[in-house]
Amino acid sequence: MRPRAVALDVDGVLTYFKSAWQRLHKILGVNAEINRALYYAGYIDYVEWAIADVELWRGVPRHMAEARFTPRHGFDELCSTLAKMGALRIAISAGVGYTRQLSKCFDEFLVNDLIYRGNAVDGVEVVVTNTNKGDVLRSVLSKYGISPDEAIAVGDSETDIPLFRIAGFSIAFNPTSEAVARAANVVIRSHSLTPLAKYLRAITANS
Repeated sequence: MRPRAVALDVDGVLTYFKSAWQRLHKILGVNAEINRALYYAGYIDYVEWAIADVELWRGVPRHMAEARFTPRHGFDELCSTLAKMGALRIAISAGVGYTRQLSKCFDEFLVNDLIYRGNAVDGVEVVVTNTNKGDVLRSVLSKYGISPDEAIAVGDSETDIPLFRIAGFSIAFNPTSEAVARAANVVIRSHSLTPLAKYLRAITANS
């Protein structure tokens, strides 16, 4: 069956950094380990964790919070491939909204956007957590009248396993654990997105 949608994780797949959150903490010189510890100890949930992290950035100028970056090599080739496939292009990320720098490639870009007051960070709108990506994908596909069986999901971490379970076909790109690799139909390991683009072209050609 020809795929009608392709859903991709962002952090670690389209970018070299594994976490947009941790990258921005590092850029701003912020120590957020206490928030991380509280989450993993079960004292706060993911939304509360995100809010607590962004509190550490409150008042930071927008130009710093937008944190420019270079996407993974082969990103433009992947974008071209996705466009030629004619499928709905979806990005689903539990990261931070500055990765919207890549949104030109997608029809839908779901991420946790920072809220600004004037030109300074004031909060965050949490849309995607580390457990709800499957629900987010199902909602987007429903909006366009696409069955999950007609979708391909691409991810690298445990947060993407719910995507794999929903989509009809799944690709683990540089999986961060064996659990992620086992959950996917195919595993691709590469510094570049070119092999992923080639594989998607092959799927389309054989559909």
